[in-house]
Amino acid sequence: YEEGYDDGSGMIDPNTGMPIAAGADGNKGRVIVQDLADLDAVILSKVISVSPNFFQCTDCPKIAKTKQNLCTHIEAMHIYHPGFKCPVCNKHCSTRDAFRKHKIRHHKFSLSMLS
Repeated sequence: YEEGYDDGSGMIDPNTGMPIAAGADGNKGRVIVQDLADLDAVILSKVISVSPNFFQCTDCPKIAKTKQNLCTHIEAMHIYHPGFKCPVCNKHCSTRDAFRKHKIRHHKFSLSMLS
């Protein structure tokens, strides 16, 4: 995460620098995930299958045709976590999808060392 990160709510945990958990404080109900090993489980807990070809977010009305697209939405919109630091250029990416896109756009020839 970036030093001094502020989501605008003014509610920052001084120990972690991450926004304090959700509620009416302006944090929009986002879940804080400190351990990235728990990220997939938290994301999948917010996915429901509404039909064989559609998945819905439990936190908002978003519906997607693929589970992966909905998981990307949930990670970006409903979860706070430390993010990902590029080992080549040190850029901070807030989601796995942003990190994947960053690697493709900026480090095409270094992808083997970034997996």
